[in-house]
Amino acid sequence: MKYRVLQSEQVWGGFLKLHRYRLQHECFAGGWCPELVRERVEGNHAVSVLLYDPVQDAVVLIEQFRIGALGHQEPPWLLETVGGYVEKGEALEAVAIRETREETGCDVSRLELVGTFFTTPGWCCGERITLYCGLVDSRGAEGVHGLAHEGEDIRVVVMPAGEALGELFRKANSTSIVVGLQWLALNRERLRAEWS
Repeated sequence: MKYRVLQSEQVWGGFLKLHRYRLQHECFAGGWCPELVRERVEGNHAVSVLLYDPVQDAVVLIEQFRIGALGHQEPPWLLETVGGYVEKGEALEAVAIRETREETGCDVSRLELVGTFFTTPGWCCGERITLYCGLVDSRGAEGVHGLAHEGEDIRVVVMPAGEALGELFRKANSTSIVVGLQWLALNRERLRAEWS
């Protein structure tokens, strides 16, 4: 299948970059579909880490205010996995280690790749996330972290893995944590055997 971009222009350049595209693509039935106009938030590549302590059978999560939840969930603070954007030339694993330290104060001793996925491509967002599961010692993980110059106010939450799974689609309802916790449910016993 082919597509062609007829025009692309940036229509907003704040924290998020919004581009408007005029494009066409081939139709499944043959020929070319009519021209479309679509806006897309130009997403960066992000890394996210579900922090797991197999000895304690606990996860280290973060909680923070999210503008996307405002007006849709009260209160708009979500449980999430650690995460951050990849800077040019930066290795994905280095981002995982850096963001874990910045947002939780924990040190990752091992990483396992879960996968890479789009957050919401149908909503016209180009952001991709590479998700890892990271081995940590959850004992002593606590406090408020984040970078003040980025406006971060991040609270560390340590909870038993089973309790975290019970928060799926409640307080744990953003893409990375949903994928991460479901992956953990499938791989928890293996990780406890291999990482303990």
